Parts: sequence; structure tokens; C-alpha cells
Amino acid sequence: MMNSNNQIQIVTQKEHDVQGISDLEPFIIGLFKLDKPELAEQCLDAFAGSAATFGQYDNLSKCYFKIKQYEKSLKYGEMALANAPSPQHAYSARFNLINVYNHANHPEKALLYLDINDSIFNTADLDLERAYTYFLLNRKKEAQKILERTLEVKTDLPEETVTKIKFNLGTYYLYEDKFQKGMRHFILDGAKMKLWNTETIFARNQKLNLPFWQGSPGCTSLIVYAEAGIGDELINVRFMKLLKDRGINAVWYESIVDDNKKTNDRPGIVELFRKNGIPVITKIEEGLRLPNAMWTYSMHLPIYMNLEYKDLWYGPYLQACPQFKEKWKIDGCKKKIGIRWKGSKFYDQDLHRSYPVKQLYNNIKKYDVDYFSLQRDEGIEEIVDFPGIIDLSSGFKTIEDTFAFISNLDYVITSCTSIAHMAASMGKRVFIFVPISAYYTWSHSGQQSPWYGDHVTLLRQQKPRTWDEPMAELVNILDQEGFDVK
Repeated sequence: MMNSNNQIQIVTQKEHDVQGISDLEPFIIGLFKLDKPELAEQCLDAFAGSAATFGQYDNLSKCYFKIKQYEKSLKYGEMALANAPSPQHAYSARFNLINVYNHANHPEKALLYLDINDSIFNTADLDLERAYTYFLLNRKKEAQKILERTLEVKTDLPEETVTKIKFNLGTYYLYEDKFQKGMRHFILDGAKMKLWNTETIFARNQKLNLPFWQGSPGCTSLIVYAEAGIGDELINVRFMKLLKDRGINAVWYESIVDDNKKTNDRPGIVELFRKNGIPVITKIEEGLRLPNAMWTYSMHLPIYMNLEYKDLWYGPYLQACPQFKEKWKIDGCKKKIGIRWKGSKFYDQDLHRSYPVKQLYNNIKKYDVDYFSLQRDEGIEEIVDFPGIIDLSSGFKTIEDTFAFISNLDYVITSCTSIAHMAASMGKRVFIFVPISAYYTWSHSGQQSPWYGDHVTLLRQQKPRTWDEPMAELVNILDQEGFDVK
């Protein structure tokens, strides 16, 4: 099991590849990136029918993981472990399963395999996985100590591993309300790991030759690249006002055509921003006409502007278009509540952030209010089981539709999706079910997010896969706020 240097012989891909299943991985990833996840899954299912060896099971597990099919990844990962031909193969199979169980939101099972592998041979990668497992178990202080200890003791770590550890530590510093320190690790080290889609037109096209802005004085024209998801755009577009206040002519660069699908994957966002007075360009050539232009990433702005928590919220900064508000006007005198319970199933942590709509409905159906679904795509089929929830989402063609509908509601109850930021940015009363693995905007010590005003209440999960405590907290608040019972 150990070599002469007292290290375990980690099994490589070539050592256990059988019948070329590993050759399928680039093809599967390609299909997934081309927005054909069902076809990718069908191809894997076809191969899985004849799998019979450790190498085949192991590769299938890794391929299913790549397309976010975690249950199938676990199935074949466990089969690989059961068919491991040597202790070395078993070690590698357990390490794979640790990662999959954490992504599938079963950290308890991940911890069992961590303890076994740790008793054989400890590595920095195991430390990272143990810290993440503890984090998912809501043992954050222990997780932080592991990461800090690893950096202190293991001084010969590869730069890539050091970056991962510092990125993870960023979350813990944010929970300690150390905003700048936490953001520098979470955002900047996350960018080094290419988590925020930083492979942009700026990085690819050297002919642009624009200087990168990191807060230096004297900047007069700035292109702000929106490098991440819709929610991140809604979070960070607030800083355009602060840049203007500092005398910087900033434009928001919205790359509305997705590189893979060649289509606009967020229709209406350009129009929404422009109607709120935010200068937006969709072609980089427009930005190149600016005198002495520089560029930066939108998620980097609070770092380079040297902001603190107190600077983040200055009041509602986005509002719905009046014409769209009229289009989605809701009649009736009852309180109106919009609910959203899950996001895209292809988001890495959707199994962590999604809560059961049945549990929510059973807790709040007693109130004499009107409930409206804000669910789109995944999860929408669950509406048929709850006739008390009105579904109008099929009419939401653009972000402007969704924004306007929310503007006509009194309250929003949501999981951690872009809906939370839509409602919060316009000053709506919002309740957000925050998973243990919270996003950085919710990673701090308080119940109200400093990114938004007191109108936003965070209902924090306490145990994996269980939402009992935040559900009870929500009911208690609604009772205190005088909601009428039927």
C-alpha cells in the first residue's frame, strides 16, 4: 500500500482504463457544454449497461459527476469501490466518493470515507475535503482551523492547492465580518481558479491592449465586465452609481450572446439596466471609443474601490419598467407573496440550496394571502400538487417580466437564486432560505445581509437536508408581522 517514500501509490487513469470509457469523458463534457445534458446522460446510460470492471465503474462515476448527475455518480462510485482490485484503487475510489457525497449534500457519508483514507495517508487534498465536509455539517470553526493549519504546516504545497485553500478561507473571514480580507480571498483567488468566467474577450484578445483597473486614481473611463451569472450582475451593478460618484465614466459590458449556445441566455437584462439609467454596451467596440479606457471585472469592484459593509447598501437601485408593471398588475386586496424553492439543477450546489415546496406550503397555507409561483423550468411540475399556489410564470419571457411581477408583490420567499437579488435590489420584503453552504453575499454574522437593507431576512439552515428550523423561524416572523389566518 505504501511506497518506499511512505506514500500511497495513487492509481492513475491509464492504470485502470478499460474499454476506453475514459475516452468518453471529453465527448460527454462537450455535450453538456452544448446544452445537451439529456443526450450526455443517455450516452452514459448506454455504456453503463455493459460496465463490469473497476475502471469502467470509476470512469462512469466521474462522467456522471461532470454532468451533475450525482445519484448515478454515487451508484457507480460505490460499485467501483466494491470492485477495487487493490488497496490503492480503493483509496482512489473513496477519494472520488468523498467529493461526490459532498456535492450530493451527504457530508456524513463523506466523513466516513475521509476517516478511512486519512488513517492510511493524509494529503492536503484530503484536508481540503475534510474542511468542506465540516463546513457542510455546519462545523465552520473546525473547518477553518483545518485550512489554516494546512497552510501553516504543509509549506511545500503546489500553488494551485494554496489558491484553493485561500479561496475557501475567504468564506470564513466573511463570516467573521472581515469584509476586505474575505473578499480578496474569495473573489480574487476564485478568479485564479476560473470560477467566475474570467476567460473573457479581454483575456483572449490581446489586441484590445486595455489596462486593467485595480483601483488606481486617475481613471476616467472604465469598462466593467459582467463576468458571472445573472444573480451576480444584479448584485454588482449597484457599484455603477458609486463609480459615477467618484467621477468615473463607467459602462457595463454585457456579453449577451453565450459562447456555446450562440444565443442571448438572459433576455431583458440590458433593457432593465438601461431603463434604470445604467450605461450598457453589448459590443466591445463601443467601449474602445472611450478616451483612456481601462477595464475591470464587476465582482472585483468592492475590492478595488476599498469598500466596507457599510458602503454596500444605499437604498433600492433597480426598479421595474412602469409599462411592465402595468402588464403584470395583480388585482385583489389580500397580501401577495411570491415563492421560489429551487434553481437550475445544473448549478453545483442546487441540492444544498433547494428546499421542499411541500414543507413551505404546509407551514404557510394557513395565512389568508395569495401565493404566486416564481418558479421556472426545474420544479415547475410540482405546482400541480398545490392548487393554492397561482402559477403565471409561463408568461415570463424576459427578466423584465419577472422583475415587474415581483414589483407588484408584497413579499417574496425564495431559495438562494437570482430571484432573491431581484426582489432585494428593488427594496421588497424578502425572506431567503440560506443553505449552510451560503453564497458570499449571505456569509456574515447577522440575520440581515449588509448587501441589502433591513427588508431582507436570512433564514439560515442549521443541518444538512433539513429546513425545519428556518421554516419555524419564518412562521414566527409572519405571525409577529400580523398575517391574518384563514
